[in-house]
Order: sequence, then structure tokens, then C-alpha cells
Amino acid sequence: MLLGIDHIVIAGPDLDELTATFKALGFNVVSGGRHPIGSYNRLIGLQDGAYIELLSFYEESPKHYWWDAVHRKGGGLIDFCMQTDDIRADYAVFASQGVEMSPLVGLSRVRDDGYRLAWLNNEIYDPFQGLIPFVIEDETPRDERVPKENEHSNGVIGIDAITLVARDLDLARPIMSAALGGEGEHVRDDALKGAGVVFEVGTHRLEYLSPDDESCPLHEHIAQNRPVPYRIRFKTTGRKFAVDPGSAAGARIEFV
Repeated sequence: MLLGIDHIVIAGPDLDELTATFKALGFNVVSGGRHPIGSYNRLIGLQDGAYIELLSFYEESPKHYWWDAVHRKGGGLIDFCMQTDDIRADYAVFASQGVEMSPLVGLSRVRDDGYRLAWLNNEIYDPFQGLIPFVIEDETPRDERVPKENEHSNGVIGIDAITLVARDLDLARPIMSAALGGEGEHVRDDALKGAGVVFEVGTHRLEYLSPDDESCPLHEHIAQNRPVPYRIRFKTTGRKFAVDPGSAAGARIEFV
């Protein structure tokens, strides 16, 4: 069963620049570690148990799962992962719905203090990448993977919603309905000129929107071949405002 967002992935070509950008936005950024597949990260813990992964590459890795999302699609908010209490059951549901993905694979990351984290997850392939979450199950304790530092000067306490752009809602809706055991609720965003469906998962919301026509921001996002995730909203006790993507490494962020 899917329990909520485990983490979101914000990526760019330079990890130090990503770190500086999110520190300037009031986030407490802590060290992450290196994956043996060419990527490395820094992390932002949240009080709802989720976290933000800031990711880049320490070596050329064109076969990496997210290489094209960073170097061909421009990076920014590129993907999201969901926590599960039964990864094999959720994987089987996605497979039954025709999601193109890898087998479940064991991955790892070595923290700066030398501790080796290990987990099991899948990779989601186009046209589902970024639209359908990948899932994760820890082999080492999850508490060791998730940052314990979760207080931020901007007042952010957790994730409210992630907005995903779908050319065709029929691609995502039946998959997520099957995975979550419900049809979701109709949602409309007049500012974005889009409509779709929203699913509530734990304390988080997954908002799938399709553009009304070619005049709206959602269509422009699709036409630019950007990563599927469009926007992330964070719950905050501080100031409520939208961040210009140019000040957030290309990610659309709102504090609500």
C-alpha cells in the first residue's frame, strides 16, 4: 500500500549551485552521499517524514535513469518517490496496469560519515517517468536515510501537493486509481487553465492536470519537453508565496 510521498527529486548540473539556491530559499540543506552509479546528492528533511533530494552527477553517466531529465530536459523538479509498506504488491499493481519499468533493483548510497544505506526500488520508463511514482523499500533503517534536521527558516513543515502534467489523463488516472484504491476527485486550476484529478495519499496530494488548450502554461511546459512534474507546494508556517523558477533551479515552488 502506498503511504505518501517518500521524497521528491530536484536535479541540476551543479550540486553546489543547487545547495546554494535552496539555502537562499530558507531550507536547511544537509549532506547526502554518493551513489555508485554516478550521481550524488544533498538532502532537505521535512517534519512530515518526507524529504527533498537535490541531485547532480559527479561523473559522466549517460545511462543513468535521470541523466536525460537533467541534461536534455533542463532539470528542476524531475521525479518523485512514494513510500510503501509492501513494495512487491505495489510493483505488481503497476505491472498489471502496463507501466513500463525496471525490475525491482537493489541500490545504495554511502553517506559522508561512511555509513552505507541500502534499499530496493524500481525505475519508471517513458512515457510514465515522472508521471507515475517509483517506489522504495529500505534494507537499512529508513531513519538512517531520511535527514533528521527538519526545521527551516522559511517555516516549511511538509509537502502539500505535487502537480503533474499529463497530455492524456487516461494514461495516469487508471494506474493511480488501481494503486490507491480510489477514483480520486475532480480538480480544476483556472490559473493554469487545466483540469484533472487529485488523489490524497496520507498527508499529501497528487494532482494530475491536463491543459485546456495550447494557450495555457501546462501546454507550454509539455511543448518545451520539460520533466513531467510541474509544481511542488510546501506547507509552511511562514510567508505564503510562489517562487520564480529562475530562483529555484527551474523548479516551480509555492509556499502555502
